[in-house]
Amino acid sequence: MKKTIKTFTLGFLLVLAAILFASCGYEPVFYGIMHDVAPEEATVNGNITSIVRCQINSEEYLVLSNGGSVAYKPLSASKHGEWKTDNIKLPFITHHYNYFPTSTEPEGHIGQQILRVIADQNNIYLLTATFKQDNDYGIVLPDTIYFWTCPINSLLSNSAEAWTNIIETCEAFPAVTFDSSNWQMNIGVFFTNTPKPEHRKAFISVTDPESKEVSYYKLNGSSAPEAEACSNYVQIYDKSKKINSAFYIGDTLYFTDSIAVATNETIDTNATLACIGGVNKNSNKNFDVFYYQGSDAPVSFIELGSPVASLVFTADSIIIGKGSYTASYTSNGGIDRVLLDENRMPQTTVADFDNNAKYQFTSSYIIMALLNADPSQKEADSDLYAAISYRGSGSSSSASFNNIGLWSYYPARGNWNRE
Repeated sequence: MKKTIKTFTLGFLLVLAAILFASCGYEPVFYGIMHDVAPEEATVNGNITSIVRCQINSEEYLVLSNGGSVAYKPLSASKHGEWKTDNIKLPFITHHYNYFPTSTEPEGHIGQQILRVIADQNNIYLLTATFKQDNDYGIVLPDTIYFWTCPINSLLSNSAEAWTNIIETCEAFPAVTFDSSNWQMNIGVFFTNTPKPEHRKAFISVTDPESKEVSYYKLNGSSAPEAEACSNYVQIYDKSKKINSAFYIGDTLYFTDSIAVATNETIDTNATLACIGGVNKNSNKNFDVFYYQGSDAPVSFIELGSPVASLVFTADSIIIGKGSYTASYTSNGGIDRVLLDENRMPQTTVADFDNNAKYQFTSSYIIMALLNADPSQKEADSDLYAAISYRGSGSSSSASFNNIGLWSYYPARGNWNRE
């Protein structure tokens, strides 16, 4: 009898296991496990809002910031662990909170936090802010806004004197304010970030606090910004005319209200196609990606269920980073890809990744920035970078604080992993 019971129990457990695996979709589970990889040591952590191309003394570099230090690496460095922070001396104390006041440093928020890094062909720019505690609302707000610039060829000189605060030194610089009623500053920055150095331009937008009119300027190092007419405007959102991005097709500069734009420009060829993230005009819930060729209207080629936060071209695909900056917590992030056809035009369906991208960049993460070191290479042969973060505590979206930072894909490694 005991033998019969044992046999029955073993059979029951096997059947139960089969049912559970079938009901849970064991194939995707095991497929995800098979695509998991041993993590690299995380060396570039924090919220990274841009990955910037810079040509320093005729050599191409990538430059970024996690809010504190500025890190750099040669564009050609196709392996983990190459980012450095030495040789860059900033003209300010980086932001920290001092819990133990002294005669020289009071309690509270000390120093400046880097909010954004952008660059044009000859200069790099840092948008920074100091912070203060608003005890009435129990929140921390920006106190003073700074806008620093440095000639790119002086970036690695290890000299704080190479930097200039344009807001302070340039009399023609537009007035910069912070509206505590809606927690917004009246300045915005954007840049082209193209593979071709001659196409690298940087801009600021300044909103008048009273009239709410927006003016645009092309940055010119430490000299006065030049008023920009933004004549080639490509509107994507029906309710927005504020420009958030600039891009080249051929040698013509275009502007758009979308925050997510990428082109197929390479170091050797001008762009013939731009992809732009936008909204589905027929639905309040879905979002589109458009292509634009420099004439006629943008054409929607794929519909998504999440806002587009970043885009990047490879020679055979377009990678789409998703996520919302306005949601209270991240549940609509993640990453997709669309293949290009034989005419290098985007197809109309999402394609599976050939690597582990989908399992590292789940819907819990905003893909804040994407970059391909050489867009002339196919996806599998490209050095790719992604900066990810999330909104909320992470507990409601299964996000991990340890994953915030820079990720990379290198052909020799064959997978996405931490930088």
